Amino acid sequence: MFKKLLALLCALCLLLPALAEDSQELSHEELTQLLWEMYQTENEDAEFVILPDDYEAPAVGKTGIFNLLLVGVDTDDAALRGRSDTMLLASFNARTGEMRLISFMRDTYVKIPGKGHNKLNAAYAYGGAELLMETLETNFGVTVDGYLAVNYALMVELVDAIGGVEMTVSEDELPKLNGILEYYNYQRGADEKEGRLETAGTHVLTGLQTMSYARIRKLDSDFVRVQRQQKVILAIYEKVCSMDLGTLTNIVLAYMDRVGTNITIAQATALVVTLLDMQEIVTSSLRIPCDKGYTSRMIGDTYYIVPKIAKCQEAIEEFLYEYAQN
Repeated sequence: MFKKLLALLCALCLLLPALAEDSQELSHEELTQLLWEMYQTENEDAEFVILPDDYEAPAVGKTGIFNLLLVGVDTDDAALRGRSDTMLLASFNARTGEMRLISFMRDTYVKIPGKGHNKLNAAYAYGGAELLMETLETNFGVTVDGYLAVNYALMVELVDAIGGVEMTVSEDELPKLNGILEYYNYQRGADEKEGRLETAGTHVLTGLQTMSYARIRKLDSDFVRVQRQQKVILAIYEKVCSMDLGTLTNIVLAYMDRVGTNITIAQATALVVTLLDMQEIVTSSLRIPCDKGYTSRMIGDTYYIVPKIAKCQEAIEEFLYEYAQN
C-alpha cells in the first residue's frame, strides 16, 4: 500500500533549495525523467534507473534502516521558522518491509545542547532541524539520517491537492475541529463558518479540516493529539497510494520548493531504488514519552512533560532493536 508514496516522498527531496550546499541539484525536467524511470522500475518494464554521480548504495546502510524525521512547523512562515508542533520519526527497514513511527511530544522537558532545558519543540525554534536532531540524540539516543519539514499552510494545500483524506471524527472532536477551523478562517479574513464540518462520522476532509483535526488539543491531552497526527499521516499515505503517478508527479513539482530537507540526491535515489524492491509495508507506532515513562509538572507557570530518560531510551531501543534484528 505504501510503496508508491515512499518512493515519491524520497523523490520530493531531490530538488529542494534546502539541500546541503555540496549536493547535486536537478532541473524540473530531470526530476520528471527520474520519476518516470522510477515508475518503469516499479512496473518492471525498464532495464535501468538513471542514478546521480554520487550515488552510494545502500542509503539505508548496513542495518537496512533509514530514519527520516518528519517535522511540522507551527508557522505560516515560508522560511519554516518557528516551533516544531509535530515531530515524528519514520524508521524504514528495507530488509523486512516495515515502517515504525515514533512520535515525540512537543511539551517534553529536555536538555537542548547549548540552550539549557526547555520544551522539545523549542529546539527547532532555536536552531532548526539540525538542533532538533541533536537534541533527540542527546536525550533519547535517536540517530536521524535525514529530515523533511513543512509548515501547516503547506499541509493544508497538499491535502487539498490530493483531493482530501478520509478521517473519522467523533462527536466530541467535531466542535473542537470547527473551533480551530473558524479561528484560521478569521486569521485569513474569510467567513468564519466557511468549510465547517456539519456532522461527526467518517468524511473526506479538506486540507483546512484535516489540519484543524490534527491540531485538536484541549479536548483530551497531547497524548491523544499525537495519535490523531499519526492517523492523519496514515490517511495521507493511503490516499496518495491510490493516485496515478502523473498526478503525483505534478504535485511533487508544484510543492517541492517549499519543503525543507537535508537529504541529498544520492540518499534519496538510493532509498527509492531500495523501496521499489519492497513488498507491502507494515507499520507500528510508539509515543515518547512512553507509558509510565514520564511525570507531569508545572515549572514556574509552564506545564511540562518530564520524561524518565532511561525508561524512554529503553522503550525506543526495544521498539527499534527487535525491528533491526528481523
